[in-house]
Amino acid sequence: MTNETQHTATNWSIHIDGASNREESRAGLLLKEGEKVIAEQSLQFRNASNNQAEYEALLAGLKLAQQLRIPQITVYCDSSLVVHQIKCEYQVKDPLLEKYWLITKDLISKFSKFDIIHVPDWRTPFLNYINTGAIPNEEPNLPLFRRRASFYTVLGNTLYRRGHSQPLLKCISNEEAEDVMAETHEGVCGNHIGGRALAAKILRTRYYWPMIKRDCILKVKACDNCQKHTTLSEIPAEELHTIEVSWPFDRWGLDILGPFPKVPGQGLKKNLGEAKGEWADLIPEILWSYNTSIQSATGETPFKLVYGAEALIPVEVSVPTLRADLYDQSNNLQARIAELDLVEEERDISAIKQRARKQFIERRHNKRVVHRSFTKGDLVLRRAEEAQKPPAHDKLAPNWEGPF
Repeated sequence: MTNETQHTATNWSIHIDGASNREESRAGLLLKEGEKVIAEQSLQFRNASNNQAEYEALLAGLKLAQQLRIPQITVYCDSSLVVHQIKCEYQVKDPLLEKYWLITKDLISKFSKFDIIHVPDWRTPFLNYINTGAIPNEEPNLPLFRRRASFYTVLGNTLYRRGHSQPLLKCISNEEAEDVMAETHEGVCGNHIGGRALAAKILRTRYYWPMIKRDCILKVKACDNCQKHTTLSEIPAEELHTIEVSWPFDRWGLDILGPFPKVPGQGLKKNLGEAKGEWADLIPEILWSYNTSIQSATGETPFKLVYGAEALIPVEVSVPTLRADLYDQSNNLQARIAELDLVEEERDISAIKQRARKQFIERRHNKRVVHRSFTKGDLVLRRAEEAQKPPAHDKLAPNWEGPF
């Protein structure tokens, strides 16, 4: 009754993309096994053109596929130069690009089958439909495509979209979108606004592309200055760990007094002596205040849990209460013996209340937790200490430093 095992060939694919501007160049690749993402990689370098960035992403993807011993793979790329050069073995005059081609050709020879598919510009289907009435063959929903195409128009070979905020929005390519986002966000007139505000500002400038909101949010998240000047988050990153009362003294060795004030000359010794004297004088008051106060975790005073009865505080001597006026030594001794027999039960009940209180606090704390984890090789920012911030920067000083 066992079904026959069917062996299906795995479809491996690499999706690469690159972009460059005046400051830097970036490239990224996505290695997929069918619809499952196996690996993601991003590259960043300086003084590289957009085509060179595409080549870097292609080389990284081919090396990764070679390490995984993938016999057959399909590469998706939106660079016409890279696609035509590899697909048709077209030689370019640029010596740097020719060097890239020689390296890529050597890697391609190690695969049994290697195809590069050119991903067309997102504007091409709409331009073809408006100019010639042609509908893309791979379009699954024709009525939806026609409805979307009705929002577009062509003026002088340039595609525009009819918008709600502006009459006509110029449709730009992905490469142009990178330049527009960079200039609007961190250019001469940029003010490092948030992702949604950045998308709205670009729309007011009359530019448009389909993923404008998503790309703007990702742009802001990856901005170095935005990360370093972001507000300090008080949201916990780890779940609550309950500790024993003695841990701060037994394991961590906390300094209760802290650093003493710096005073020049002989005044330092005098102030140290006064500080030590004040601390010693306050110890009995602090301990008596703590031990005779009901704790929220147990519902009892620490004094009662230790000795089985409530302490007689000094105010009851100077201003007598009812139990002080009715004090009888013989009756007190009998009551004391009974309380000692019952103290274990009181301690057990208090321990249960303490555990329940800790669980309640732990649940309330864990609801606010936003987990942050780092792996080896990650670039992370560290919270900048107030003492290390340049005084001249004042409020403009970054809250985070790094990366490390």
